[in-house]
Amino acid sequence: MSTFDNVMRNIYKIFVAFVLTFSLTCCSAMYEEAMPSYEKTTLIRVGEKAPDFTVETLDGNSVTLSQLQGKTTLLIFFASWCPDCHKQLDAIEQLQSQFDSSKFAVLAISRGEKIEDVREYVAGRGYTFQVAVDCDSEIYSLYATQYVPRCFVIDSFGRVLALSVEYDVDKFNLLCDIISSQLTVVQ
Repeated sequence: MSTFDNVMRNIYKIFVAFVLTFSLTCCSAMYEEAMPSYEKTTLIRVGEKAPDFTVETLDGNSVTLSQLQGKTTLLIFFASWCPDCHKQLDAIEQLQSQFDSSKFAVLAISRGEKIEDVREYVAGRGYTFQVAVDCDSEIYSLYATQYVPRCFVIDSFGRVLALSVEYDVDKFNLLCDIISSQLTVVQ
């Protein structure tokens, strides 16, 4: 094999390596861009004080988050059209019955929907926890910029203990464990 052939073979190898590296870099960048960036869209972190708000529930009562201090609170933002929200809310319906309501509260807030749509959805699903509607997403925008369901476990002092984005059984079980440990400690 001539020197020229060796040089051409090495140039070819370098070219192929460059093309593969460039392609992988571009694919990786596109993949990261396509994947949800939960960290960037979350405005409140674990350990921070949960922003206070007042919202009217579907039954006409007014709830202020700071009035729930003294209880461990599971705050969930959802949308009635979201399949993951259906799963999360169904799991929360089962969870709430496990704890004393004097020590644990659930507040589910629909993000950016009409009251009538949410009322119909909740009635159809038979949820018994407090549900409210944040029609213009003002409350939601205190906590995040996108993605539902989004859960925040808030301790009895109003601090965020844990949070999760989108529904995953393992993540939900972890939230349940955190809630349970809080209620065990508080009792």
